Amino acid sequence: MKKILFTVAFIVLTLIGCVRSLYPLFMEEDLIFNNELLGTWREKDGKSTWIFEKSNDKNYTLIHFATEHNAPDDKVPGDTVRFIAQLGKLGKYIFLDIFPGKPDTKVKNDFYDFHLLPVHTISRVWLTNDTLKLSMLDNDWLAKMIDKNAYRIKHARLNDQLILTASTKELQQLVIKYANNTKAFPKPGELHRVK
Repeated sequence: MKKILFTVAFIVLTLIGCVRSLYPLFMEEDLIFNNELLGTWREKDGKSTWIFEKSNDKNYTLIHFATEHNAPDDKVPGDTVRFIAQLGKLGKYIFLDIFPGKPDTKVKNDFYDFHLLPVHTISRVWLTNDTLKLSMLDNDWLAKMIDKNAYRIKHARLNDQLILTASTKELQQLVIKYANNTKAFPKPGELHRVK
């Protein structure tokens, strides 16, 4: 049980540290599809699994879940979620934009659904052979840049979390400018192909 709570806490803290956006990172012409991303990817410690499936010519379905006892088939109950994922090339860099798909839930309540607001998260990615590295745009770094007037971008704040309200074009300018900045995109997490 402690391992489950640690895994859930780690995932929550990782996501809290990333910037969220109301608008997507890519325009249609920026999207790429790379068959090498398809398949099952797992963190080195085996606690998190990412499955990329083809949704259409430009989109992936990302299925994400945590596991118990480091056993790949021992999923944490109720933890499996689906995202829409898009891969795109901006300049010479590859990025991943993920946002939640419709929840896999038995709740059929339009009023409830109306209150859910899907947001995008942005990661810089490196895909080489059977290794996928992801580095999410860092919330604390960008908040400091905004607070110091070192970078201006449309945003809102919810507690300490930034929610970018900037256009796709403005988002692209941000990520291209800071793609090689290790504070903007800190040390990437690493996933390894298992299937």
